[in-house]
Amino acid sequence: MVRLVLTLLALALFPACGWAEGNLRLTITAQGNPHPVVGEMVPVVIRAVYDRKIANEKLEIAPNDSFDWIQTGPDDWHEEMIDGLRWIVMERHLAIWPKRAGPLQFGPARHRLTIIDTQSQRRDVVVEAKPLSLSVGEFPAQRGWHFTGRALELTDSLSADPARLADGQILTRRVTLRVLGALPEQLPPRPVVSENWLITFAQPVERNLILTAEGPVAEAVWAWQFRPHTGEPGVLEPVDIPWFNTQTRRIENARIPALTIGYASFYTGQVPTGRLGAWQVAELAGSVVLGLLLGLGIAAVRLAPDGVGAGWRRIRDRWSPLLRLAYRRALARGDLLAARRLAGRIGLPAHRLAAVERAIYDPRAARPSR
Repeated sequence: MVRLVLTLLALALFPACGWAEGNLRLTITAQGNPHPVVGEMVPVVIRAVYDRKIANEKLEIAPNDSFDWIQTGPDDWHEEMIDGLRWIVMERHLAIWPKRAGPLQFGPARHRLTIIDTQSQRRDVVVEAKPLSLSVGEFPAQRGWHFTGRALELTDSLSADPARLADGQILTRRVTLRVLGALPEQLPPRPVVSENWLITFAQPVERNLILTAEGPVAEAVWAWQFRPHTGEPGVLEPVDIPWFNTQTRRIENARIPALTIGYASFYTGQVPTGRLGAWQVAELAGSVVLGLLLGLGIAAVRLAPDGVGAGWRRIRDRWSPLLRLAYRRALARGDLLAARRLAGRIGLPAHRLAAVERAIYDPRAARPSR
């Protein structure tokens, strides 16, 4: 009799205990391409379905060095009718990027809950989701910077007409690269611009992450300031940026276009007028005389010892009317860097050299005298 009573009590208590804990389910599922390549974004949903009221919760995802990942939106708590019953549902949307090829696992995830049971009592429970398994392929290209995206946009903006700058004018070029389905640190580094005929100042790179309804957008902004050494135009070659399009599943190419940079005065200065002015006649006569003197000087220097030759060159530069003329013309057109080089060759006094250097580094300084 006693054994029968104990059996009935056990049958009554165990179902009550299990029902009090409730039906709690947590899953991790991937959306999109089931076979991504290294660096390809995989949308992931962590979904919880509960039949108990939740007083407190904390979702934990196990650390993993095989993926980069972010949460793409706030947790979505709502009620759903499932099989005729009302359930509490929570969904968290993530974006993950595999960092290497092979079979990988993301997770597990644990949801620490404080639930309210049927007796209105609070109970702490932990619900765990199994890890998400992915088979990740190699990135298709073996060389160059590797990054992927669902869409790419490249814009190129200029502060002025690059081929017709005013003398001394600085050109600012701003290239913006936006990629849907990428992280900012996955975008390539800023292209290197280095030309002998061009002074280049590269501004710090801006990297931003923008969350949109279509997914995360990575943005990189590259900016340069250019100033030609001389008025003669030069050309910056185009820059190709290969990337893997996850929609077409092939390598595509984005291009920063070529850019011609020069001063407008170069073109206007080459237009013939049909006659020579008095100043041009004087320049021509001086050039003829200087050519004769230089010819004699070169012959003398080549026949003289090294030390004597260097001395002759210094004397020639210091008394050269052509160099002094070039110095004045450089000041007139605002090319202070060329003026500084010429000033050193013609042997200007120290205080005049200092005036040129102040004008180079301080735009507010007074212009040096000719």
